[in-house]
Amino acid sequence: MAIGNLFGSNLFNVLVLVVDDIAYLEGPLLASISPVHAMSAFSALMMTGVAIGGLLYRPRTRIFRTVGWASVVLFVVYVLNGYVLYLYGAV
Repeated sequence: MAIGNLFGSNLFNVLVLVVDDIAYLEGPLLASISPVHAMSAFSALMMTGVAIGGLLYRPRTRIFRTVGWASVVLFVVYVLNGYVLYLYGAV
């Protein structure tokens, strides 16, 4: 259910961006954003790719005997994105 929520939310957000890009008359919408927000979008794409990879490839062993590799990678990307947002102050 959580995975469906993740992918469904991402698809809806992309749909909203498409509609906004069509309605934005000053040129491409993504050309007007802050580089920090572009980093957040890239992190979201990476996290979605890792989640899809985690669904397709399930190793038998786990890290620390409790979590899979996908969970660790998702956590690391999330923390790094939060750190970048903190450093460069996404306002």
